[in-house]
Amino acid sequence: MRRLPLGPMDAFVAVARAGSLAGAASDMNLTVPALSRRIGMLEAELGVRLFRRHARGLDLTEAGAAYFAALAPAWEGMRDATEAVRAQGRDGAIRVSVMPTFAANWLVPRLGRLRGRHADLRVEFHTSADLVDLEARPDIDAAIRLGRGPWPGLDCEPFLPVQAFPVASPAFVATLPAERRPRDLLLGHPLIGTSHQPAFWRDWFAGAGVDGPLPEVRGFDNLQLVYEAAAAGMGVALGLDPLVRPYVEQGRLVRLFPGQVALPSRFHLLRRRGGTPDRRFRQFRTWLRTEAAAFAPTPAATV
Repeated sequence: MRRLPLGPMDAFVAVARAGSLAGAASDMNLTVPALSRRIGMLEAELGVRLFRRHARGLDLTEAGAAYFAALAPAWEGMRDATEAVRAQGRDGAIRVSVMPTFAANWLVPRLGRLRGRHADLRVEFHTSADLVDLEARPDIDAAIRLGRGPWPGLDCEPFLPVQAFPVASPAFVATLPAERRPRDLLLGHPLIGTSHQPAFWRDWFAGAGVDGPLPEVRGFDNLQLVYEAAAAGMGVALGLDPLVRPYVEQGRLVRLFPGQVALPSRFHLLRRRGGTPDRRFRQFRTWLRTEAAAFAPTPAATV
């Protein structure tokens, strides 16, 4: 039996499903020319044209449509079978890439309830502030990330909204006027944020109805460092509920104003596109949804 051209076949399925070279290239993290070359290789291998090219894009030929109808189910079956064997080779654990602050402040305190519900489900968290490329990391099953979404090539499910409010240490707040407004933060107070998410403060000012140029924000690598810096009296941080809640409950940080702003960014559960989620992922997703639904906003008390 001749060796199957699996790479070009994968490219063909992606293009046929997406309906465009650009969309499939984004899903596969390839350039459009590289993807087009793979389609050309497959057409040469088969001896038939699979797509009709035209000014608006491309369409499947009759032969291409028949090939896709026969190939797509088998391709999904191969993906599912590969994921199932991969899971067995990892002792049944599901590996999830997650932001360090979210893991420490929200996920870990709730893991006891996950074990109580699914005693046989093992979850391993791999912490990183950066979005892991799930296509390049087959050892990672899913990811939890904060952003607006969607992310190309991934199934993205928002599960937890984010409410934002400025916070600072009690000692820092004691130096501020008792009567203060959100606009006062434009007047030279040191602001703290994360270097990789500069839009958070901008979204909060817009949601609070404050116009004007955004003051300089001192950036830290992750939100845990941001809140530690604020608790040390270095300035005003933007508290993201749920991440800042432990600091507020312990009294290390306090809110500057009543009310809060719903950010456009949310926490999303991400997985590779295609195939049916396995039992481990479905169990983890259901538990995550349950915990998110039970999470209530922080009371709006200030000092």
